[in-house]
Amino acid sequence: LRLKKIAAFFVAAFIVEATCFVATTETTLTTSKPSTDYFVRDALVVHLGPAARILTEEFYSARTNFITFQIEKLKTTLSLESTYPGNTANAKSNRRLQQMFVACDSKTGEVVGFAEVDARPLGGTSGGNGINRSYMYNLAVDKNWKRKGIATELISACEEFVIDMHELCAENRLYLRVRSCNDAAIRLYKSLGYDEVDPTSISLTKEDINSNSLEEGELVLLAKDLPIDDECDDRCDVELTNI
Repeated sequence: LRLKKIAAFFVAAFIVEATCFVATTETTLTTSKPSTDYFVRDALVVHLGPAARILTEEFYSARTNFITFQIEKLKTTLSLESTYPGNTANAKSNRRLQQMFVACDSKTGEVVGFAEVDARPLGGTSGGNGINRSYMYNLAVDKNWKRKGIATELISACEEFVIDMHELCAENRLYLRVRSCNDAAIRLYKSLGYDEVDPTSISLTKEDINSNSLEEGELVLLAKDLPIDDECDDRCDVELTNI
């Protein structure tokens, strides 16, 4: 009986992974600047299994074995599915802004990168006064596709999505967390206009910034001020009075 349960688990994991090519021929919803190697688009449900593999490799590979890796991958897949923007069970979420993006191999449609953006109170304990702030997370690129500009394109897609969401124009910033020892990532973010933010400036603590993290090591908060269009600018005073 135990062997049957283990076999059923791996069959379920395989089925989730096998959906990655279903959407290959569909018209993309959001596409990055043309690239001969890859394109960036809004994620579909069928992309979540492959995205989970990339995220698990990025955040868990150093502290898992073959069995526990599969377990973490399945848990990550289920987590992505539960928060997927099109999931009706997630419709009542307090995240007013949410989108998932994938980078795909132009030839095969295989998912090679992933990123998410939503709006949330950033704190785990103090909560930053409960104000929803746009936040980018779960940025990861397949190990065989790094250093091709994919991370930059995924970040750009998240930024464009935040700019287009008028209800968040009261604070036109995009936040993210990164390990303080991850020099390469910090250099990338700073080259794209992100700066370190003192958590206390938005009523948070270091404990808030480090809560619920998948990564080992101390995290720092970065943010970038984004432009807003004229239509949104006219509404900002109204938004501010409602916060």
